[in-house]
Amino acid sequence: MPIVIGLTGGTGCGKSTAAAYFKKKGAVIIDADAIARDVVRPGMPALMKIAQTFDGILLPDGALDRKKLGAIVFNDDRALARLNSITHTYIIKEIENRLRSTPASITVIDAPLLLECGLERLCNVTIAILASHSLRISRIMQRDGLTETEASSRINAQPKDEFYRKYCHYIVENNDNPALLEQALETILKELTL
Repeated sequence: MPIVIGLTGGTGCGKSTAAAYFKKKGAVIIDADAIARDVVRPGMPALMKIAQTFDGILLPDGALDRKKLGAIVFNDDRALARLNSITHTYIIKEIENRLRSTPASITVIDAPLLLECGLERLCNVTIAILASHSLRISRIMQRDGLTETEASSRINAQPKDEFYRKYCHYIVENNDNPALLEQALETILKELTL
């Protein structure tokens, strides 16, 4: 029977590293962030709705100005909720389509908002990757070229670790080296495939 793993956790925790591990083990990865980028390409219905909701978030070529939109939504909970209500419908529909069409024995839904979107209902098991606040800040600054304040506002816009601890089947701390992360994931994978 195919296994669907829901992989979640806050920005800068190491979900991508965990997803890469599962991919190396033969899993099909459904990347919700990649789907989120696809649904807001120029001409897509989601982008048109976002542009109607938030002023001045389009670049001259019609593409989404991610930095400007991020500055709006990561400092305003209501604005973030409005954005999510637009995009989640399109993202969830695409994830469901991909799940139906994959023949893989293990599929991983890599989604930062897995629980908030109700995607856990599609999963056999959920895994949260967590990391310390300071480590997340440095990873986000390095990865996205953001200031410490910008990185911190992104973290603060997301659920606290307790949320993931309460709702996920497995918690993996990613504060050390990648070998320890892989070791923890290997243990979980063995339990799931016995």
